[in-house]
Parts: sequence; structure tokens; C-alpha cells
Amino acid sequence: MKVKVNDRETELEFCVYDPDVMEKYENALEVAIKETTFDEDSDLKLSEKIRIQCKSVFKFFNSIFGEGTDKKVFGEKVNLKDCLSAFQQVIAEAAKQDEELANSIGKYTPNRAQRRKSKK
Repeated sequence: MKVKVNDRETELEFCVYDPDVMEKYENALEVAIKETTFDEDSDLKLSEKIRIQCKSVFKFFNSIFGEGTDKKVFGEKVNLKDCLSAFQQVIAEAAKQDEELANSIGKYTPNRAQRRKSKK
């Protein structure tokens, strides 16, 4: 998959059909959600929240694709808009691959086989 942030395009190997990749993705997503969920009464400044969210996205990329991926994708820049865009691209790719997998498996489910048999 290609992740595009501003004019920087980075090719990353990402396949949810591989259980090791899927496990890394699931774990990294869970951590990112936990780290970026703030209480309403949090006294953190907005700048601190942005920094925490960006660092969490960097960790997300490094957990899935290997150490240093954050630098390949984002360079030295810390920008919430870029982080959220790249994060969303990975989420969308995972959903796309998951749907493709479900469609492939769906062709061979017993219900489909029964429907085909009853049409004859």
C-alpha cells in the first residue's frame, strides 16, 4: 500500500491476510485508541493533546511496519492533520482488504453451496 502525506509517498507492505500483520495492526490500533482518548475534564493543553496524538500515530506505524517507519512517512514534522490522514489511509486499506477476504470466503460458505444445489 502507498501512504501519501503531503507530497511524500511511502510504499509500505501491509496485508491483513497475514495473521502476524493482522495481530500487529489490531494491537497497534487498540493502543492508539487508548492513548488518544482524553477525559472531558483533562487539564492538558490542546498542544499537548496534539503532541500525544501524533506520537501515538508514530508508534502505530512503527508497531506495524517496523521502527523508523514514522520518519519515512512523516519526516521530522509533527502535524496532527498529516498524522490523522496517514492513520486513516491504513484503516481504510485494512477495511478494504477485510472486505475482499470476506467476499472470497463467502463464495465457499455452506449456505452458498446449498443455494446452488437447490437451483438445479
